[in-house]
Amino acid sequence: MLQRLTLFLCLALMVPLSAAPPEQSGLASFLFKHARLLDGTGNPWRYADVAVTGDRITFVGNAAAANIAAKETIDLHGLYLAPGFIDLHTHTAAGLSSDQMRENLNYLMQGVTTVVTGNDGGSPWPLSKAFDTWEQKGIGTNAALYVGFGTLREGVLGMQNRAPSAAELGKMQAMVREAMREGAVGLSTGLFYVPQSWSKTDEVIALAKVAGEMGGLYDTHLRDEGSYNIGLEGAVAEAIEIGRQSHLPVSISHIKALGRDVWGHSDAVVAMIDKARAEGINVTANQYPYEASGTAFEAAVLPNWAAEGGRAQMVARIDDPATHRRLLPEVEALIAKRGGPASLVLIGYKADASLEGKSLQELADMWHVSPAEAALRAIRGGSTSVVSHNMRESDIAEFMKQDWVATASDGESALPGQLTHPRSFGTFARKIQKYVVTDKVIPLPFAVRAATSLPAEVAGFADRGLIRPGCYADIVVFDLEKVASPATYQDPARYAEGFSYVMVNGSLAVREGKPTHALAGRVLRGPTWVPTHTASR
Repeated sequence: MLQRLTLFLCLALMVPLSAAPPEQSGLASFLFKHARLLDGTGNPWRYADVAVTGDRITFVGNAAAANIAAKETIDLHGLYLAPGFIDLHTHTAAGLSSDQMRENLNYLMQGVTTVVTGNDGGSPWPLSKAFDTWEQKGIGTNAALYVGFGTLREGVLGMQNRAPSAAELGKMQAMVREAMREGAVGLSTGLFYVPQSWSKTDEVIALAKVAGEMGGLYDTHLRDEGSYNIGLEGAVAEAIEIGRQSHLPVSISHIKALGRDVWGHSDAVVAMIDKARAEGINVTANQYPYEASGTAFEAAVLPNWAAEGGRAQMVARIDDPATHRRLLPEVEALIAKRGGPASLVLIGYKADASLEGKSLQELADMWHVSPAEAALRAIRGGSTSVVSHNMRESDIAEFMKQDWVATASDGESALPGQLTHPRSFGTFARKIQKYVVTDKVIPLPFAVRAATSLPAEVAGFADRGLIRPGCYADIVVFDLEKVASPATYQDPARYAEGFSYVMVNGSLAVREGKPTHALAGRVLRGPTWVPTHTASR
């Protein structure tokens, strides 16, 4: 996909950069004056005015000199103006389909105008049902979908630890084709998670080839981000090989070195990816700027064999005395890999909301049992997620400095007061606040590119991610001195600060730092979408 794109993404629609379109007549819808323009390419900022007409950017330059007038003029007085941020890895599909969260406000308030979801191998099925819901009821941000390998595998094989038959593999391939025609941007996997972890590489390649033949992207949560099975480097090598054999771009999601065993391995991983890119394999990655990960509790502390057959059989294994005894030392070892029981904090525990926010160590102390026993007891009670502090800042910074690493949250649509990972509310603000302004790990234009034109290239959004005439008017305006994320691990559901205006498809979703509650987002379908009963937007 990247090979088909150039970074100017809106060139087919463009007129000269600093001139008004020759056919322009009448008033623009909006004119942003006196902006510090960051156009998304990574170039330094420059002063410019930006006009929007309808849903498109129609002018960039000196508006007074070009006689540009608008129905509404907003003087930014030197605030930064950039393309709307694009988040390549989210878990927002359910939220966008709900009446409470379809506005996706926790993303809009941090400048995100487009989310990609269906990641980690989990997607709605069929995709068309989600697309139809979003178009009929409206969404606050633009949204695109992957088809999830785990969704397909569980749908065909159930929770079985075995290879598919030829007929079953063919059925999954047909489902990928169906999803791509419905508008998927590609195939996602979460090879660390059951039932996907039971697949072999050739099974994944067989499905990825179908997505590649149809112009799609392969996005992966690696089989191992630490030292759980094949190791971090082994998992990166597998992702590269899938791209090589399937002839499609590879995006490694939320790239990290997870756990003490692999701290310091970022250099080796960067070298592997640089080598693959030099060989012509299109490998990129995305990253969230936090040292704590978030995942399902079962995936964090249970061995994969314990989950075979689904939740009922998993609970039966926990209840069986002999299997319970077998589980305890394996659970204890996995807790240690995650940084120990004090580093594992429950979020979203529906079985007992009073336990949300407590660490595994606190549960063990409260119940007077070992942390491993407490983990099994909590898992038996119900599914939950955990935050675990298990990454090192030097690795985060090393990955962040690479020009092929985009910003992505791995977050979810969420409401104030909801216990979640702070990345759902603060990813893009935190990266600017901490890694640009405070720690000076990367410069601002580099950070903006990682949130705009780079993810647009990766996902194939050829008319978004840049401030250029002809591009869709997805725009964010921010005050660099005020950009901040007050979301913490203890109080995660707090909106980002410092984002004055957010525009989605030419409509203001945030005005003077306040939401307008506009539902201006659109469904962004992939390259081989076949329109059926839904009109193109």
